Amino acid sequence: MYKTIVYTLLVIVFLSIPAPYIWCADSLSDGFIYDSRGKRDPFVPLIGQERSAGAGLETVVSFDDLRLEGIATGIGGRQVAIINGQMVKEKDKFGALLIKKISRKQVDLSIEGRDYALTLQEPEKENAGNKK
Repeated sequence: MYKTIVYTLLVIVFLSIPAPYIWCADSLSDGFIYDSRGKRDPFVPLIGQERSAGAGLETVVSFDDLRLEGIATGIGGRQVAIINGQMVKEKDKFGALLIKKISRKQVDLSIEGRDYALTLQEPEKENAGNKK
C-alpha cells in the first residue's frame, strides 16, 4: 500500500511539472512584441559619454522657448546645465542657439546673435507665507 501511494504521488508530480512550461510556451507564441520606441537603451551608460545634440534645442528661435531646469558641477569644476530636459555644456551649438557660459545660477547664451541670460529660480519654500 505504501509503495502504491509513493508511486502515485511520483507520477502526479512528474506529470504536473511540464504543464506550466507548455502553458508558457503557448503564451509566448501569442505574438507579444515589445515596442522599444521612445525608450532608452538599457545597455548605453547614462554618464561618461558625450551625446550628440538633440533636435529639441535645434528648433529654438525665441528666448521664451527656453526653460532652465538645473545646473550641476561635474568633474574638475566643469559646469553643465539642463535646458528643456537636455544636458548642455559651454560652447554647445544647437541650430541658432549657442551656449556661451554656465555659472552657478545662470546660463549666458545667444540666439541668432542676440545675447540672453537664463537664471536658475530658487525653489519656493513651503512655509514662506506662514511667517509669524
